[in-house]
Amino acid sequence: MKEKHALAIDIGGTKLRIGLVSESLKLIDLLITQEHQFFSPQQLVHFMGENIRNFMNRYQTLEIIGVGVGYPGPFNHREKSTFSYSNLRDRNWERVPLSEMIAKETNFPVFVDNDANLAGLAELHLGAGKNFSNLVYITISTGTGGAIFINRQLYRGFLGSAGEFGHMIVDLNGLKCKCGNRGCLMSLLSGLGIEKLIEQEPSCQMLFSDDDRRLDCIRKLIELSVEGNSIAKEVVKPIIDYFSVAFLNIIHILNPEAIIVGGGLGKALIQFFLPAVKQYLNENLPKEVINQTQILEAKLGDQNGILGSAILVFENFLDHHSFRFC
Repeated sequence: MKEKHALAIDIGGTKLRIGLVSESLKLIDLLITQEHQFFSPQQLVHFMGENIRNFMNRYQTLEIIGVGVGYPGPFNHREKSTFSYSNLRDRNWERVPLSEMIAKETNFPVFVDNDANLAGLAELHLGAGKNFSNLVYITISTGTGGAIFINRQLYRGFLGSAGEFGHMIVDLNGLKCKCGNRGCLMSLLSGLGIEKLIEQEPSCQMLFSDDDRRLDCIRKLIELSVEGNSIAKEVVKPIIDYFSVAFLNIIHILNPEAIIVGGGLGKALIQFFLPAVKQYLNENLPKEVINQTQILEAKLGDQNGILGSAILVFENFLDHHSFRFC
C-alpha cells in the first residue's frame, strides 16, 4: 500500500516551519522562515498556501492527505477559531476561523491545535513521554505554554484552552501580560518576559553586546549567574522562583507522573537550575508525591511541533487501528 503523507505547519512566535512528514513519521523536507511575524491572518494563510503549493510541485508523486497546523495560542475547538490572544505580533487574531481559511487556500482537510499541545503530542508518542500515561508538557521559548495528557489522551478542556500554563498567575504584582492580567508566568518566564526584566535593570544591560540575540542574551545571563556574577544572579533569582512555583502548582493540581520541559529557554533552565527546582519541590511537596514525579528534558528539539502537527493529521484522517506510531 502506498505510504501516506501530511503537510505539517508550526507557527512559532519568531519562526514558521512547514514540513512534509511520512506516515512512518519521518521528516522528508522542511522550510524555516521568519517572514511571517508581522503578517495579518489573511497574509499568513496566503503565505502558507504558496509554500504548500511549492511542496506539492516538488512531491507530485506522493499521496498527501491533509494539513496539520500548530497555532501559537489557544484554539477554540467548538468554533474552530482562535482566541483573542497569541504570541503573534499582529493584533487581529481574535476569532479567526483558521482551519477553514487554510482549507480554502490549500484544498486539503486541515486540522488545527495549540502548538504546545502538538509538541507535547510528539513527545508523548516519540520522545521523552513514551513510557508515561499521565504527564504534562511545558514549553518555554518566545512564550510559555503547555499540554496535559491523561491516560495518554490529550486533555483540551471544554473549549480547547486547557494547559495554558503561561497564564498561571505567579506574582499578583508582576508585569502586565498580553491577556490583560498581571504576573502571568509567561510575562515573567519566557523569552519576551525575561527580555523585559533585563530592560528594567540598566546594570544588567551592560553585560551584553548589541549583537546578542534574545536567546543568546538570556543563555549568557543564566551562565553568568551560575558563574557567580552578582548582577546576573539578582535578575535570575526571581526567574528560578517563578519556575519552581509553576512546577509546584502543576504537581498539586494534576499529580502527573512526569513533567517534560521543552523550548530553547526551557532546555537552558532545566540544564542549569533543575537541582534548585527539585530542592524547592522537596521542601514544599509530600515525599510520596515528589518521589513519583519525574522532571525531564524534551527529546525531539525543534522538530516536536512539526511531528505533532503531522500526528494530528494521521490521528484524525486514518483509521486508528491501521495507524501505528513508531
